[in-house]
Amino acid sequence: MTQVKNIATLEITSEANLTALKTSKLHVVCSANSENSFCSTFLSSVGESAPSIKRFCDTVNTKYEPGCLFPRHTLTLFPLFRSDRAGTEEVDLRKFIQDVFLAQVKYFKSNAMLFCFDAASWPDMGRVKSILLEELEAHPLPNVETVYFY
Repeated sequence: MTQVKNIATLEITSEANLTALKTSKLHVVCSANSENSFCSTFLSSVGESAPSIKRFCDTVNTKYEPGCLFPRHTLTLFPLFRSDRAGTEEVDLRKFIQDVFLAQVKYFKSNAMLFCFDAASWPDMGRVKSILLEELEAHPLPNVETVYFY
């Protein structure tokens, strides 16, 4: 069974996690926010330019679906909440999380996952975590030992 652990902000961008992002050991899932965000920190650390980061984020948010940067990076961008989708927020979250799980099983095959969302990316982070836990229970991830959440 996958173990879920909360993680502190400083741990997210630790040197170990930035290094792990360059390997297949850690699958990072973060908000598709290109400015002053975990996304920009992670992608900058692996050599991506600000215009590339903005283009990746814009694409994910426009399509309103997760975007995997595999095989280039072990990172998936999670779309930012759109207020016009408030009526389908839970359905959208479940679909997005399931898409991330599918990519994990099919492509990433990492033994750890890190979900880190910027504060304003979704209205209720408690709800995001609750749905993540429910989806982990319903769809266990083979070979994933630990899921970190911030």
